[in-house]
Amino acid sequence: MEGDFFVTDILSVQRLRAIARDEIMKWSKGTVYPASGSSKYSDSSSMAIEEARQKIESLLPGGNIWFTSGPDEAANWAIKGLAAAQRRKGNKSIATSDSHLSILNAIRSIQGDGEVVSSATSAINIETGVLLNIHEWSQNVQENYPHARRIIDARGAIGRIELEPLTRHSDAIILDSETSGGPSGVGALWIRTGVRIEPLIHGSGQERGRRSGTVPVGLVRAFAAACNEAELNRIKNTELWNNHHSRLEETIRSAGGIVHGETEPRAPGITCASIPGDFAEIRIQYLEEKGIIASPASGCSSTAGKPSHVLTSMGIDADTAMRSLRFSLPEDTNSSDLERLLEALQN
Repeated sequence: MEGDFFVTDILSVQRLRAIARDEIMKWSKGTVYPASGSSKYSDSSSMAIEEARQKIESLLPGGNIWFTSGPDEAANWAIKGLAAAQRRKGNKSIATSDSHLSILNAIRSIQGDGEVVSSATSAINIETGVLLNIHEWSQNVQENYPHARRIIDARGAIGRIELEPLTRHSDAIILDSETSGGPSGVGALWIRTGVRIEPLIHGSGQERGRRSGTVPVGLVRAFAAACNEAELNRIKNTELWNNHHSRLEETIRSAGGIVHGETEPRAPGITCASIPGDFAEIRIQYLEEKGIIASPASGCSSTAGKPSHVLTSMGIDADTAMRSLRFSLPEDTNSSDLERLLEALQN
């Protein structure tokens, strides 16, 4: 956003890190050869992709990274590909009610009978920031669905929580790029070593036959660079986010608002709150007039006249959910912008 606008929800926008932008520019100059070619220039592209893959894999030991066009594709691949690989056992998949719509809709599209062959959940409730109790969830899956593959949606997790613990309790992990400061149009699926998964997209056999389609070198390089920088600054940014969001939530409560999930462990830098008065859509317009760009709790549903399915699954009534906003402040938020937001929320 240009000018004096202050974006208060970086989870809902693409905010490219400089290091990611540099990689895109580097790989957008001149002729870029596909990694699947046979020339020495294609070899250079292939090496660049493998370096990007290894950078992300270094944060997620015990498996392999396969690049996709984004987290929605990765979610569909995880649900459908793991189910296809276990079709002799059954064709039933389950997910927690607060899962992303890409997961829920993928399950609906293939739902069958027999044993449960996969169970999906989110590492972070992307609307409220509430953290998954990963040990409890994993144990429940193992005890009740012994043949189920465990799928964790880690959207928003890069640079906010440590990723390595997720690998101990999952067979597949969905990753996005843009919430870590990387570009949109790219994502990844982590698969535990030894876990079978069928391709979702068939074609020329890129990604070692697992995901066909030319891999965009610049995008995956930018994704990896942003991912590593976000992880490098995670502890420092956590302290900054905790300070800013603590003040934000105090202001919301003083205005009679409710912070959703406040009694649960939450990821740093995510606040979801319902504020008395106008519905979220109207309040967003008011804030924009003040030079502040805000987002509803769910950008996919609140502005469409529907409450967030995530919030209603938590037992929050539709009226309160329709008044909910999500804030995920930039790591470089300055005191002037923060004061401007706090003042606007009190008026």
